[in-house]
Amino acid sequence: VYCLAAVRTSRDQRKNMDAAVFCFMLLWSSVYPHVPVQSNMKTFSYAIKDGQVEANQEKVLYKRQSGAGVVTLQWFASNIVGMNYEARIRIYVDEETNASIDYQLYLAHGIGSADSIEDTLVPWGTKRISHTAKGGGISNTYRIPFLKALKVTLTHPKGGTFWYIIRGVENYPLVVGDLLLPKTAKLKLYKNVNVLLKPLEFLTLASVSDVAGLISQVTIAANSTDYNYLEACLRVRVDGGDTSFLSSGTEDFFLSAYYFNKGIYHMDNSGLTSKTGKGQMSAFKFFENDPLLFSKSVQLIWRCGELQSGNVTDKCPSSFSPATTSEDHVSLLSNGVKLAVTMATTYTWVYEWD
Repeated sequence: VYCLAAVRTSRDQRKNMDAAVFCFMLLWSSVYPHVPVQSNMKTFSYAIKDGQVEANQEKVLYKRQSGAGVVTLQWFASNIVGMNYEARIRIYVDEETNASIDYQLYLAHGIGSADSIEDTLVPWGTKRISHTAKGGGISNTYRIPFLKALKVTLTHPKGGTFWYIIRGVENYPLVVGDLLLPKTAKLKLYKNVNVLLKPLEFLTLASVSDVAGLISQVTIAANSTDYNYLEACLRVRVDGGDTSFLSSGTEDFFLSAYYFNKGIYHMDNSGLTSKTGKGQMSAFKFFENDPLLFSKSVQLIWRCGELQSGNVTDKCPSSFSPATTSEDHVSLLSNGVKLAVTMATTYTWVYEWD
């Protein structure tokens, strides 16, 4: 209000311009928060050159026990074997026994294909993830907070030589998009691995209760005899409320359309990292710029295909009618075609706090 009044009432062109600039900066700072530098902030960094990991042996890549901080970057590379789609990374936060972040390296970067496919697509990069070289250059800038301790490990079924970089800042606020998260926030990873879905079967990507939080990222890698399973809408239930629809189809959830008909793309908000054969695909979606928040609980749900008609919990709505509760259930598959069994792996990253 002050900004509008100042610009409208000022007869001095210079003052008018100053008021406009002030308003712009005020709005900018409210949308893109800056982290004020504090005297106790300090960058930490570590790198491994020509590291060796033995087959099926968990190797420590980094460990610290010196207070709170936030990981801001990790980078991975290898020769022949090591940091590829078979590599398993575990991140133990605050001396936990079981790693709350436990991932297959490629899937953690939205990649659901093997080296033979991914190597044909590099280099590519987005704000949060990138893959810039054959055999390596895989990196992310995921914000991983910890209060007192952190340990990162690597396991590989074959072993080999690798290179690794980790960086972060001590006593650093956790900012995701334009949200400043609580100091107690913790990043967790929820997974489904090689789940065989029957036609119309639901799959819970994440179910979280008794905490508040923010869904940060979702990756789906799926394979079937065709792409008809992409008709599925993504659903969410926030704080025990009614089901809400996040998309009108799976490819729509990843901000594409028509079964990804323009092929591979890598963008800041979403991307399609592979599409091969008659029904294989992998894609990622970040929620930094359109936050998916909850205060008590959340259930994120996907499905193998979709009904063309039925009650509101069974099918995607074709118009805005949130009060519709018809009990009619018509088992007509989407577009009148048959759905096939689909194999799916999903990663859902969630920030949680009390």
